[in-house]
Amino acid sequence: MKKTKTTETKPSMGVVNKYELVVIYPSSENDLGADKQIAEKCKKRALKVISVDKWGTKTMAYEIKKQSRGYYLKLTIEGTSEAAQLLEKDLQMDDKMLRFLLIRI
Repeated sequence: MKKTKTTETKPSMGVVNKYELVVIYPSSENDLGADKQIAEKCKKRALKVISVDKWGTKTMAYEIKKQSRGYYLKLTIEGTSEAAQLLEKDLQMDDKMLRFLLIRI
């Protein structure tokens, strides 16, 4: 019987993906630099912020945490899926934030 050589594959460092992150803060947070807070969280998780689009303060369709207006931000970020999952956990722990949505594009 002939022996076959098996090769072990090393796990790669991870594929870099693009993500869109939409965040809603209370309308009072726009003066406190909400975009900088999110950028710091991304940097902490080795995610690169490609663009920040400040949508501004808008009236929401329904109240969230007794807030009827919210400050909207849309960020395009780049990084691995593991880093994005860790960022998502960080965002879930943020008490100041009303809502967020992170999707891969």
